Amino acid sequence: MRIFTICFFLIYLIAGNTYGQIAVLQPSVPDNVPAYPLSLYRSATKDAQNLYNGRVYYIYDSREDEHQFFNDRKYENGAVFYDGQRYDSIPMMYDIVKDELVIKHINGFEPIVLQSPKVSFFTIYDHSYINLKSGKDITPDMQTGFYDVVYNGKTKTLARRIKQRQEKIVERKVIAMFPQKNFFYIYSNGKFNSVHTRKSVTKLFPGQKAELRKALREQNIKFRKDRERAIVTMVARYDELTKQ
Repeated sequence: MRIFTICFFLIYLIAGNTYGQIAVLQPSVPDNVPAYPLSLYRSATKDAQNLYNGRVYYIYDSREDEHQFFNDRKYENGAVFYDGQRYDSIPMMYDIVKDELVIKHINGFEPIVLQSPKVSFFTIYDHSYINLKSGKDITPDMQTGFYDVVYNGKTKTLARRIKQRQEKIVERKVIAMFPQKNFFYIYSNGKFNSVHTRKSVTKLFPGQKAELRKALREQNIKFRKDRERAIVTMVARYDELTKQ
């Protein structure tokens, strides 16, 4: 289990100004450009060209009210660590159904799908996603893919967000729907543990059970109505109680 992998990736997120690179490309280079400036251009944009070398992405069910993306159907500028290089201010969307990161081609062409194995992490809508491998970074019962780091304190907490395309018929018309489910995992006792109820959280920290419940009451949080906020609040309180 390599929990330190998470910390490693998140350090890169913080150090954007030091390690960041804004990908900038021109639409084209005229044939009559001298060889020396052209070589400089190619050298300066080599990494950016690698970013935009993915396959074309087709935005399916684009006319439906619901969509397959995280948070919004629109592009949102974010950062991505791809194939050993960080890129900032990249217009992107995260397709939860296919678990793929989609970016807007800088020349305004069709959207591009990044190769998931090469995406170490990305940030979008103030959420930090990291790419974890089943049986290596996480437990074998957890799927390989992108996990949202919803709490990055001593006791790491992840969310796996899933959408499944469903269909219903309304007045002889097929309507696509994309209901979302969230699965949460807390790192404790040397592994990530799946949690769904308040009891499953307090079971991981029996010595602080009363205090964790108190934390929810103090902030008037109902676990079933706001599961993600409740879990993060309880884990944060646990870290506070056990800090040395």
